[in-house]
Amino acid sequence: MRVSVLQQFLRSLISPLEASAAPASAVAALQRACQGLDPFQDKDVADFAEFLTRAVAYEREGNWPSVNPSINGRIVDEPNAAEYARRLRTFLEREVASGNTIPDAVRAELHRLAKRLKPAQIKEMARELQVEDGFRNTKQGIEKIVFRLTGQRLSERKPRAPRRTAVELDQATLEQYAAELRNLTDDEERTRRVKELVKQLKGPDIRALAESLGARGTARTTKDGWGEKLLEALVAPPEDNKIARLTEILAALKAKAEGPDAPIDEIEAELRSLEDQMHDEEAVAVAKRFGVGRQLDSRTQAIQEIRRRVFETKRAQESVAHS
Repeated sequence: MRVSVLQQFLRSLISPLEASAAPASAVAALQRACQGLDPFQDKDVADFAEFLTRAVAYEREGNWPSVNPSINGRIVDEPNAAEYARRLRTFLEREVASGNTIPDAVRAELHRLAKRLKPAQIKEMARELQVEDGFRNTKQGIEKIVFRLTGQRLSERKPRAPRRTAVELDQATLEQYAAELRNLTDDEERTRRVKELVKQLKGPDIRALAESLGARGTARTTKDGWGEKLLEALVAPPEDNKIARLTEILAALKAKAEGPDAPIDEIEAELRSLEDQMHDEEAVAVAKRFGVGRQLDSRTQAIQEIRRRVFETKRAQESVAHS
């Protein structure tokens, strides 16, 4: 006797159960049992019994499917296209809430299904689910079916990373970077930080930062070239330490001049003392490191620009106060 006969007998019990006002759950369970026998209709009952014996061993090993088995049916049967389509619809209705994105676990299950099935099977499933089968492979087919059933795309589209733009470097930030680099004593750490700044900043800003630290070069020097010169300036010989020290003193005087009750006479005296300590090349180097961007041809121009930088904020404040 074949399983189809057993299935027919079980189906014959459904009407009497319904007529006897049996619980709906009992009727539904019997209907599920009949549907579960569909793949085995042509098997002999004895062979099917042997199959169930193997299934018991499978269960004993802890491999029996859960209440919600995977949709590919690999564990106990091999569904046809119509059954795959039914399971897929049921699976998605259960696991993907309306309006929500597809959970990662569901994506993984669907990807496994796409790998298991052949294009012909996917096309049959698509027809069962009334989905146009204009796709080239199983992956595209599953994606099209899933979109038709859920309105969600199976393949996540990663947002484009924002385009990196170079940072505009104002004078205050330049001085901050210069001070940070001077304070780095470890060679590896200093080199790493300079490489970061070369990637982050625009070419003219790298040049300005390098020049503020005493680096020298031509207008044709590349961005990476200015980075190298910047590193060279940071490990410059002792004579350049004087330029760095004078620049730091000027920065302190500038900060003092920006205060509400700045001692102008005292600042002027300190400036004159610093001027006497600088010869022509040193004055130009200190002015560049202090943030003077214009071309300087003499010590006099350098001193004038240094004084202008020291008092520029103070003059701006006074201009606003008198306006």
